[in-house]
Amino acid sequence: MIIKLVGKGSQTLLADFDAAGIVYETRPPQPGVIRNSGDAVKIAELAISAVATVLVAWLKYAPTRKAMITTKDGAILQAEGRNVAEVEQLLVSAKTIMVMDAKSPDSRPK
Repeated sequence: MIIKLVGKGSQTLLADFDAAGIVYETRPPQPGVIRNSGDAVKIAELAISAVATVLVAWLKYAPTRKAMITTKDGAILQAEGRNVAEVEQLLVSAKTIMVMDAKSPDSRPK
């Protein structure tokens, strides 16, 4: 499963994956290829339950965070407002996931 990270704040999801022990592989952009998204990471299908748990918690942390799941049949669904079991079901049929945070981590009030 590929997760595309959009916006500076979306990198915080990787820190949450690290804390949960989720192993991922960073996919740097290919030289000379123009993309409309940031970095991408690949996660093993075995980690779906853990990824769903972390993703739901990450989304609840700030209203500026979004996650769109593209299924293998081309449907695009939003993960916000769903519980862990619902997101886990979406991830089972996911082709790609795009996550974004409109605010950078430095702009959050302490």
